[in-house]
Amino acid sequence: MGLIRGRYIGEALKQFQDTFGDTFQIWLGGLLHQICVCNPDDVQHVFTHRHIYEQGDLHVTQHRIVFEDALICNIGPKYKRHAAIILPLFRRGKILNNYDLIVDCTDKLLDQWRSKTDSDPNYIHLDIVDQCQNLSLAIFGFIAFDYDLQTLEESNINKKNKLTQALNDFVEIFFQAITIPNSISKFYLKHNSRYQRARITIEECLNQIMEQEQRKTQEQIVEQKRTSLIASLVTSLQQDEKNEAKKPEQEKKGLSRTEVINELLLFLVAGAETTGYVIAWFIYFMSKYPRVQAKIKAELSDNKHNRMTIEQIESLIYLDCVLREVFRFLPPAAGTTRTLTVDDRLPGSGIQLHKGDEIFISFYNLTRDKRCWKIDPTLFYPERFQGEDKDHYPYASIPFGGGHRQCIGQDLARFQLKVIIVRLMQHVTFGDGGPELNAGGYIQKMTTIPKHVGVSIIFD
Repeated sequence: MGLIRGRYIGEALKQFQDTFGDTFQIWLGGLLHQICVCNPDDVQHVFTHRHIYEQGDLHVTQHRIVFEDALICNIGPKYKRHAAIILPLFRRGKILNNYDLIVDCTDKLLDQWRSKTDSDPNYIHLDIVDQCQNLSLAIFGFIAFDYDLQTLEESNINKKNKLTQALNDFVEIFFQAITIPNSISKFYLKHNSRYQRARITIEECLNQIMEQEQRKTQEQIVEQKRTSLIASLVTSLQQDEKNEAKKPEQEKKGLSRTEVINELLLFLVAGAETTGYVIAWFIYFMSKYPRVQAKIKAELSDNKHNRMTIEQIESLIYLDCVLREVFRFLPPAAGTTRTLTVDDRLPGSGIQLHKGDEIFISFYNLTRDKRCWKIDPTLFYPERFQGEDKDHYPYASIPFGGGHRQCIGQDLARFQLKVIIVRLMQHVTFGDGGPELNAGGYIQKMTTIPKHVGVSIIFD
């Protein structure tokens, strides 16, 4: 991995593919290795043969250090128990109930931008990435806990409340721990006082919220306009955790308090963080491609400032193409892993794999593979999804993964992003802050973060 350090991992893996072919090995720290699979037919084979390719061992081991009992870390009967409770929380009906709160949070961010623009029309915003994260975290607080984390309050920009600070510390330290060997990261987290304080604070707050939910009467529950994730999970809490713990996994029912907390923290890392960075990338791309920005606004011309209905938002064809192109051009995650449960031969490359081998599928490589795209894949061109690439290779753009272990929150993420983008495009135009301030570039963590974003914001 020394050749990757300091570079955007997607570009590095694409260079390896160009040099070594569709299948090559990556060594991690000289001890662990993964087989990188890039052939589109091989990728499709992996995702459509779930009985052969299970969730990657390294991926599971890394996440278990922090989210010991969360869905992403489980396989077999334990995965099925968690999935039966978690998956229904992301059905369409529950997702759409979050519409108003997403708009309200976005309007708060717009108010902040308006105050800066009013005082200085030429103001260049250099904190877009942080502000998009604040927006995403605010929305997460309401969806997950029905709790105001106050990340969008002017008076709290530099003074975060206890839970907000703990969540920020947790995410920051988690990303540090995930990049080092597991044996070291366990020691690092155990002896990191800031992480331990953050974890204790989060667990105390979430336990209080769960107790409040449990005390609600049936009438209070019925009167709620929407149900937070934690409120939904409370109904699945085990009545007798000690007794459930003694049972074989196949006989267990419900979730323990620790399992509920781990699911919510995983949602924070996998959902809130990613959404914020995608919005930041969207703003950057709009500042660089004014033609695309103008076409979005033209599609919104009949609803310039009014709060649109969900049906109107879902009918925006070009906006959907732009969001798909943002995901394609820079996938939020580098890729996904799978571990073989039996020997298998890849059909495209003919490579023989063996039980226990761990493979890595790079999302970026697929998005740049000319075998999958008719229009130059190196171009940022949303219209591709209305033209020659409308029926592109099915696994050419899979920002949320593929197969039975793909991201369970992808429908919520797409809906949230579309609502935010519509609200932004109804009110503002993003301008390029110049080659130095708006230089782009990458910061590579678990997700790909824009390094230099500097834009002007003009209210229409």
